[in-house]
This record gives sequence, structure tokens and C-alpha cells, in this order.
Amino acid sequence: MEAPKRSQTSNSVLIVGGGMAGIRSALDLAEAGRDVVLMDKAYSIGGLMTSLDRTFPTNNCDLCTLSPHLSESGRDLRIELMPLSRLDDVQGEAGEFKATVTSEPRYIDLAKCTACGECYRAFPEAVRFTPGLDHRAPTCMRYPQATPYAFSIDMERCDNIDELVRICPASAILPEDTRKTRTLDVGSIILAPGADLFNPRVLDTYQYGVLPDVVTSLDYERILSASGPTKGELLRPSNGKSPKKIAWIQCVGSRGVQKGLVSYCSSACCMYALKEAMVTRERFGGEVETTIFYMDMRTAGKDYETYLERARNEYGVRLVRSRPHTVEMEPSTGELVLSYFTYDGKVALTERFDMVVLTVGFRIGAELTEMASRLGIELNQHNFAQTGTFNPVATSRPGIYVSGLFESPKDIPATVVQASAAACCAAADLSPLRVVSRKEEELLPERDVEGEEPRIGVFVCDCGFNIGSVVNVAEIAQSMSRLPQVEVSEVVGHGCSRESIEHIQKTIRDRKLNRVVMGACSPRTHETLFQDMLRKAGINKYLLEIANLRDQDAWVHSDRPRDASAKADELMRMAVATVRHARPLTDYHLAMNKDVLVVGGGVAGMSASLSLADMGYRVFLVERSGKLGGVARNVHRTLRGEDVQAGIDALIDRTEHHDRIQVLKNAMIVDHSGMAGMFKTGIQVAPQMFYREIKHGITILATGALPNRPKEYLLGRHKAVVTQLDLDGLLARDPEAARGWNDVVMIQCVGSRVPENPNCSRVCCQAAVKNALRIRELNPDACIYVLYRDMRTAGFDEDYFRKAREQGIIFTPYDLDAKPEVEPSGDAVSVTFTDPILRRRFRLDADCLALSTGFIADEESTEDLGAIFKLPRTPDGYFLEEHVKLRPVDLPIPGFFVAGTAHAPKTIRESIAQGQAVAGRAQTLLARDVINLGAAVAQVDGTKCAACLICVRACPFGVPFINEKGYSEIDPSKCHGCGVCASECPAKAIQLMQFEDDQIMAKLEGLLERIS
Repeated sequence: MEAPKRSQTSNSVLIVGGGMAGIRSALDLAEAGRDVVLMDKAYSIGGLMTSLDRTFPTNNCDLCTLSPHLSESGRDLRIELMPLSRLDDVQGEAGEFKATVTSEPRYIDLAKCTACGECYRAFPEAVRFTPGLDHRAPTCMRYPQATPYAFSIDMERCDNIDELVRICPASAILPEDTRKTRTLDVGSIILAPGADLFNPRVLDTYQYGVLPDVVTSLDYERILSASGPTKGELLRPSNGKSPKKIAWIQCVGSRGVQKGLVSYCSSACCMYALKEAMVTRERFGGEVETTIFYMDMRTAGKDYETYLERARNEYGVRLVRSRPHTVEMEPSTGELVLSYFTYDGKVALTERFDMVVLTVGFRIGAELTEMASRLGIELNQHNFAQTGTFNPVATSRPGIYVSGLFESPKDIPATVVQASAAACCAAADLSPLRVVSRKEEELLPERDVEGEEPRIGVFVCDCGFNIGSVVNVAEIAQSMSRLPQVEVSEVVGHGCSRESIEHIQKTIRDRKLNRVVMGACSPRTHETLFQDMLRKAGINKYLLEIANLRDQDAWVHSDRPRDASAKADELMRMAVATVRHARPLTDYHLAMNKDVLVVGGGVAGMSASLSLADMGYRVFLVERSGKLGGVARNVHRTLRGEDVQAGIDALIDRTEHHDRIQVLKNAMIVDHSGMAGMFKTGIQVAPQMFYREIKHGITILATGALPNRPKEYLLGRHKAVVTQLDLDGLLARDPEAARGWNDVVMIQCVGSRVPENPNCSRVCCQAAVKNALRIRELNPDACIYVLYRDMRTAGFDEDYFRKAREQGIIFTPYDLDAKPEVEPSGDAVSVTFTDPILRRRFRLDADCLALSTGFIADEESTEDLGAIFKLPRTPDGYFLEEHVKLRPVDLPIPGFFVAGTAHAPKTIRESIAQGQAVAGRAQTLLARDVINLGAAVAQVDGTKCAACLICVRACPFGVPFINEKGYSEIDPSKCHGCGVCASECPAKAIQLMQFEDDQIMAKLEGLLERIS
């Protein structure tokens, strides 16, 4: 790798905002060897996500999802946390900024505070905290695992400061604490301050704040949360009784034109209303009736449409397309009376409910607009940061980047993608790193436990409703305490919190434990955290066993708590039996190859290639066709009027002339081997189809998707029928054609949201609005009809949808069971459809019928590459990411990343952001000189090996070979730890470390020991 020459000297990035976006950017930069200052105006980091109960589309617990990352950001020595802080001023330019930050006094020594609560109990009026639904909630923590895990004191409300100081057992009260101002030298800045939620008190028709059973969506999340005011019990705020009928009203404060409302769509609201309704039905049984009143269901993300169908068909969530206008209370019963109009032209209807949830969206408050003004950042008409399609995270001021809600309303996956993209761009403004020196904590010497009798510590997490609401954790802990060699067995609440981790570490040291069993969440998300905990306590990190009480028990048996507790007991017994045979192991390390292979030369692939090449890494860009640009070469303008072709041409020119990028066109992948840091990929290049092997450390898949051309509505059989992509090109090449049209019809969701292609293609609605507005511009007299199922113009695209309606473009909904009918009619086509408002059938002859057909996965490409790289795909053919929320561009195999429409349908802007995001994620590995292979590798006992060649034939990766001594040998640097060889060896000469035979047998014995 060659680092580009720059004059900058700063290696630090300032991140404003400690929510999901800020945390993800901070972790990416810290892993890449950059120093980060992470500041937030609140007392602790985590942002809005820490107030939620579950996340869609998996309905996982948010705290369980987020807490490992909060712990990471809290313990990473390259990240400095600055809570209670604001950014006052920024001087200088990219690479050499001077940022002035003011921090308010906390009156608490963070290094000493243990969050014991003594100060709150003695002086509750003086302890500052962010209240939930109930302002009397007895905690000053924003959530159970607050980071920093410490209180904050309001000294002005304390009437006895001396007593407050005296009562703190940790001597953590600092009565003389003062406001502090610092000037930070940073190379770049990332703005991720989030956004506010709309306060519906201004809408007197819904009576929020007047009727206690009318709550916002965030209020409802707090009710559902185990850390909320009702401890997760679903109770009406008015009387504490369980509701039987709950209504959700969508678009409260959004998509409106009245004073105090905003015109844009907040993007995430439909999905989280569906999630709340589904979780309600799941947790509290079918006796709770859930109804969502909506205008358009905007479920346009990856697998979101299937989530909508699950809500409707599996959970029985009732969906009513309507416009609710009033909520009143019936005094005699206390019921809420909701009045609404439906879209089928019916008169006003009313229904009675026990609770009404107002689904509120996002907006930018005055504090953020003032900050943007101080920093010289341009905002759009809605006060969000102004960015462009080809620079989706760059603000108007060079060196300052934006991610998350401050850029535009969005959901968590899009936020995380932007956060990694912003980290990538921010790193490019810093001084180059030739060798990353990692800051690490001083670790206790690893205790030698060889020869010691097992001394096992068992720690059982309750995790609120995730485990403790189903499993009797106290009973499990007591049962484990009776097992041989178990020295400690106890319940630890949220085991991944800082407080619990420190308690477990202290217990390990004080009780001289040499084995640990965690009854907790999935090892997939928490194993690294708990291994790190053991190592810092002074014992080998592999002396750990995790019983997955969440995913494998509480979640899947939530309706059978007695059986779930019995199963938890068995899982824990298996873990205890296994950990007795655990051995200290050593990780294997390998030198990191810092070259990168990018497969696919569309906008995502080129963006990733350029971002990495600009950092000094060598990139091999493999494109199957003879041209770069992908599908975007056929798009001429965006909905906002930006010139796509000019942007694409600039990307292609930079890519083809960059001295760190080698472009291989007309090339195809034919084989692959190795692992992260030492991949080998074979390609063949046309026309001679020469074979070439590329050695690289990272693989990025950006192979794109295909424009769909379903055999519907005479497409391909009549010249008047085109796709929206065809129409975009026609309007660019021959605008005169549109001036001769009298009637134009557009049909949405053609070939999408159907069984053979179940998800939404995301781009179709905005393409229809864009082309309709363009036709109206060229031909003001044309009659334009858009027939739709749901208009999904999320975010600021809603403004163009409204503009189209204002210009007389007619939008008419249709149902899947009453689709439009199309027949040829000379040079035109006859389109018949039903208007639900007028309740009449219409027939008209269209000079142009434009079908919104969207994308389908490139099955041939993803299937072949999936087989070669051994990567999983979704049922509809797209590559499956590691984690839908927190790892949206990481693939399950380390060292692989995905970007663009190979991941799911998305816009050009989103594809470019993902291209930058994968570069940001890749740099976390590329910054290392060595890669940790772990300890789970196969080892051969040469005294038992008969050189029968069974392992050589069985290994799917071709790793084992017969060495010069005549027995099988397995190179740890090539072993994938799959265990196939160990299971096939007839002589039992091969053991897979961490999964040795005695451990597996002990696990079975632990399960079966009580069966007579």
C-alpha cells in the first residue's frame, strides 16, 4: 500500500452526536487507527434507539442489539466521550480544523461514580435525568446500560450540598465542577446530531396531552420496554387497565400543509407502527385488536414488504386506508372515539378504541439550525443538511460530513450505512497512516490455570423481557449453584452493561474463577464482548461458554414459560459441563494483504474503488461487461433535476485514470480461495479468456441488479408500452414525442410486490413522479394518470409528489385483486381501471403507457458468485448481509462486503453511499498489519493419522495435505474452522479447537445425565 501525500497532520475526527450514526462512525474510525472525540448534548450516548423496545424487520430487542456497541465505544481507548457538550465554533479548513466545544458541569466524577443511586434516593429533586412516559420514573439513567454509566446533578436544586457530598459512598460528587471550554485540533468533522420528534400537542383534533390514552409512538415504545414506566406491561395510562383495542394514526405532523406541520415524509414511521402492532399481538395475545389508519404504507426497504404481509396475514394487524381527523373521549366509558374518512368515498366513520397511538415523524429543531449557521453549513428548505446525489454525506463546507437524521429522515440501516460512509470520507481528510499503532488497555497477566481444578462462575442475564419475562432466571441460577465445581452462580441483570461486566471481572479475581458460563444473548453478538471481559480479568478468553437463553429459548418459547425455564436449565447444564473441559488457546495471526478486489463497475463499485484508492490502497475493479456505469448509464436526471450522466461520466473518468485502480472489463470470476487478509481469486478476461489470479485482502461485491421487464400489460408487444427507464431515456433523447401525447397512463408495482418478486423496488414511485413532471413540463395539456397501490415517495420526494398533484397529475389507487386492464387500440393502448372515490370504471386510450417495473436480482450473477464465494442469498436472490441493522454492508464471511443493488433495490444516491460505506468498513481491516484468525482451527495428532486421505478429500477448501513425515497437516492460516475434517476422520486424529470431542461429549452428557 502506498499512502497519498498530504500536508495535513491531524489524526483526529470530531463527531457531533452520540446516537447510532455517531457511534458507528466512531467505531469505524477507531478500528482504522484514528482518534475520535464523540460528543453529545445528552448525559449519555445511544440516542433515540435506546428508547425503543424492538427493531424491525426482525423484532429484536434494541438494547440487546445496541449495547455491545455502546460498551465498545465506551472502552475503546481511541474514543474520547464528551457528554453534556455542544459545538460552538469551527475555524480552519479540512485537515486543520480548530473546534471550540463547551461542556456543561456534571458535578459527578465519571471515574468514581458507580451509579449506585444513593444520591437520587436522598435528593431526587436534584438528580437530573431524561424522563420517559412517566416523569416520576425512579431512575436518572436514560436506559439500563447508560454510557457513561453515571448520574448528573442539578446543583441549583440541591438544598444541602454538604449532605449530598457526604452521602455518596464513592466520593464522586464534585460540587465545584464548572463549565469548561476546549479547543480541539481535528482533521474533519462528522455531524450526526439526530433530529427531534414532532410534538403533536399543536394538533388539538387528536387531543394529545389532554386525553391520557392518546400517546405518541415513542410513548408507546416506552410502555412496551422492560426498562419503561410499566416494566413492559401494556397498561392504559388513564386507569392502569389492559387495553383491548388500539389504533395507530399515521403521518401525524408529516405530509401536511397546515401551519406547524411539514410536507415531507419521515420515512420510518410506517415500519415502526407495523412493528409496534405486531409486537403487541405477539406479546399480549390475540385478544388485543390492533388497527393502523394510513394513507400509504411505505414499506420500501429490504424485506420490508414481506414484513407488511406478515403483519397482515400472520399477526392479524388490520390496515385501513383513511384520513382520521378527530379523536374524542366518550365520558361514560372512557373509550376513545376516532372519526375518519376512507378512500373509497364512504361518509365519515367512527370507531371506539382503548388507546390511540400517534405515529410522529422527525424534524430539525432550532438548536441544530443555529449550529449549522455557526458552522457555515447549507440547509435545505426543511432545515436538513444539504447534500448531493454524488456526494451523499458531504456538506457544503469541505471537511464536514453528515449522517443519520440530520441529513434526511431515514431508518436505522440507512443511518448506519451513512455513518460508515461519513467515516470513510472523514478519514480521507486526515494525515495518512502507514502503520497503525493500536492503543490498548494495560491487561493483567494471563493466569496459568493448567493443573487447576475447574472453579466455574455462572452468570445468568435476565435482560428484562428478552429473557427474564419468560425464564425464571433466579431459579436457574440457584439450580446451577448445586452443580459440582460451580463456585459462583448469580443473576446479573443486563450482563453486557458496564456495571455487570465490572462486577463479573471483580468476581473472577476475588473468587479465583478459572471458567465462566454466561446465560445470555447470542454468541453471534456478544461473544467478543464476554471474551474481552475474561481477558481483562486475567484469564484466557477461551475459558468461556455461552448458553444462548435469548434466541434459542426465551424468544422461541415466549408462550410456554414453564417449558422455557426447563429448557434454560438444560442449556445451562450443558454449558457448565462443556466449560469444565475448556482449555486456554492461542489466536493465530497472519500478515494482511492490503489490496482490494471490487466486483462490479456500477456507481457503487466505482465509489468504493475511488474511496479506497484515494486512501492509497491498490484496487482491482472487475466488470463483467465492456463498460463501467451499470444501470445508471441509462438514467439521465434525478427527481431533483441533477444531471446523472455528467456525474457518471466523472466517476468513470476518475476510475479509469486513477493510478491505484486497475480496471478489468469483460472479466468474470471463476474461482476463489483463502480468508480475510489472504484471498486468492481467479478471473478470466475476454476475448482470449486468459486466466489470472489476484491476491487481495478484501472482497467487495457491487454486481448490481437487473431492470425488470415482466410480460405484463403488452410490454415488448406494443410500441406505446414502455418502462419508466425507457421513458426516461425517450424524454431525454426525443422530447418532441411527448408534446404529441394527449393521454399518458402510468401503472405502478408492475412485477414487484407479487409472489415471484415479493419486495418493493424502491425507485419506481419517484421515477413515475419524475417522468410525469417532465411530461407536464413538455406538454402542459396532456392528461396524466398514475395508477398506484401505495405511493412510496419517502423523505423529500414527497414534495415532488405534492407538486405533481398540484399540477393536475391524477393519482388513483388500485388493489391487487382489481388490477388495471390493458388492450391494444391501434397506435394507442386502451386502459381500464376503477376509481375508488367515484366508484366508477374508466376506460381511456393512452398514447403512452409507462410501467413502473423496478429491479429484480441478477440471479445468474448472484447465484454463481454466491457459490464461488460461499455466500448466502435472500429468497429473492440478493446477497444476505450479516446483520440487517448494525452490519448492513458486511457479509457473513469476514472480509466480504456488499454495496448497491446487489444488496437490495435502491437509488443512485443510496448506492453511492453504500459504496463509500463499504470502503469505510474495509479500512477497519486494511489498517491492520496482521489479521487475527482466532483459535478455532483443526489440529492433527500425527501419532494417530493413517494418511488415509479422507480429510484431504472431505475439506471443502482443500486445506489438508500429507506432509513429508507421512501424516496429514493442516495450515492454520488456511483453515476455516468448519470441522468437516474432524467429523470425517475415522481415526479421530483431528480435533477442532474450541469444539474438541471431549467438550462435545460433555455437552451431551450434561443434557442427558438425568435421563434414566
